[in-house]
Amino acid sequence: MSEKKKWYEYAGDDSDVIVSTRVSVARNLKDHPFVWRMRAAERKAVLRTVISAVQDEHLSIAGLFSCTLMEELTKTQAVSLAERGVVSPEFIAKCEGKALLCSEDESISIAVNGGDHLLLSAMRPGLDLDGAGSAADTLESVLSRVLPFAFDREFGYLTADPANLGTGMHAELTMHLPGLARAGSLSRVASGLAQLGLSLREGVGAESGAELYRLSNRVTLGISEQEATFNLKSMAYQVVMQERAARKTLCQPIENQDRIFRCLGVLQNARILPLGEFMECFSNVRLGIAQQMFSAGPAMDAMAPLMMRAQPATLTLLAGRSMTAAERDAARADLVRALWKGEKGKESY
Repeated sequence: MSEKKKWYEYAGDDSDVIVSTRVSVARNLKDHPFVWRMRAAERKAVLRTVISAVQDEHLSIAGLFSCTLMEELTKTQAVSLAERGVVSPEFIAKCEGKALLCSEDESISIAVNGGDHLLLSAMRPGLDLDGAGSAADTLESVLSRVLPFAFDREFGYLTADPANLGTGMHAELTMHLPGLARAGSLSRVASGLAQLGLSLREGVGAESGAELYRLSNRVTLGISEQEATFNLKSMAYQVVMQERAARKTLCQPIENQDRIFRCLGVLQNARILPLGEFMECFSNVRLGIAQQMFSAGPAMDAMAPLMMRAQPATLTLLAGRSMTAAERDAARADLVRALWKGEKGKESY
């Protein structure tokens, strides 16, 4: 069991609206075909090359990462990684020939043989594009000394997806937008952002009313990482201001206040808590915390770890045993009640 706190257990700037920041950089090795064209032997060759480079004792990142061969994981372990945002759901769809190199706090990772040979990712709580961007850029710079990345003078870094040509950098903010969502304003906001080369789309738990959305850059060709980051940050501040204004209006009617407090009561007292009901209540209670509607209870920085630990696979790992859906619903209710009682939950991924 690791005692080191995960990156998502810390508070971040503007965390009332912005849950997290991710900056990812896609890179491919020169003289190797793209992943989708590689045979098993070629995948293994890339794996050996990347793992050897990351573990090079002469590099500043030596000892930073633990290495996990994805095909050695159980399905529950792999799904939990996706639930916690360490890898994408697509990455775990087929684990053969893939590896994950990850820091202890899960803030920095390298996914090998996913869509590209390497996907370097840095995560930070709240709004921290500078911090996440710097971490991803530093990792890329260190690895570029020992790994020959595929680069073209005209097109920049070569990627499997033409949409990522150029910088290969993808920055994404996970945002909690109940105010804009319930005001029916998200389509208008998304349309305006699209004209500026940004994308706003539904995030985790969208089907269950979590009201989490992902704001990201769409343009990587003909623009520097600094320009892309500046544009995203500028527009993020605009969305944050609109969301905060919408929340003030949303929380004025007593009917909406009642809904928030009822959800608080569910999380405090439920003995059975299905995932969909949890995510809907989670969104309302997170809103209530942000608006300082409760006189006592967990702070905002407790909400992100709660959401991750309440997901099915991660909840199963925490329990240390296989569970039926009904048993997971009961365990989820226990987990949530313990948070409101101030009890420390166990961690073991």
